[in-house]
Amino acid sequence: ASLALSTLQAPAMALPTFSMEEVAKHNTKEDCWVVLYGKAYDLTKFGKVHPGGAALIFDNAGKEATAIFDPIHPKDIMDKLLKPSLTMGNVDPATIKPEHIAQPPKKEEKKKAPKKSAGPAAEVEDFVFVKPPLAAMLNCFDFESVARETMEPQAWGYYSSGGDDEITLRDNHMAFQRITMRPRILVNVRDID
Repeated sequence: ASLALSTLQAPAMALPTFSMEEVAKHNTKEDCWVVLYGKAYDLTKFGKVHPGGAALIFDNAGKEATAIFDPIHPKDIMDKLLKPSLTMGNVDPATIKPEHIAQPPKKEEKKKAPKKSAGPAAEVEDFVFVKPPLAAMLNCFDFESVARETMEPQAWGYYSSGGDDEITLRDNHMAFQRITMRPRILVNVRDID
């Protein structure tokens, strides 16, 4: 019985450590490794079925893409979705150079609407969103409105669609509407005369 038990509890194999130079060689659609949180993953097959599109994976082949990945995905999603055999190994952080780090897609500048003015030289109005203080955000809709303004468009699209659990945005709103407590109208009744 102890032999069978020891066979079942065999220790996990230690992952090899790669230099970023070695990972960078795997930079094609046919051989696509991506580094996330210090680990190299073979995403060659997964890239073709990635819900966010294959280009997001293949454009970052052979690169360290944690900065792009992190705002959209939970940190442990790779271990949950991928077979352990697709975790190729750890990456020595000392070997990661700036050219190895994936850059997020450049943001498109929002067109600025000119102010209505009687003069011929209309000035451009700048709109800068300022987050409200945390104490002023009292319900889910307050947090959602701030998230819409502050998150990257791709990350906001993912979260607002309920992408992790297949619940739609409409279903989320319907669920939030069932919450009847409105903290804004509560009054402290501890000391009443």
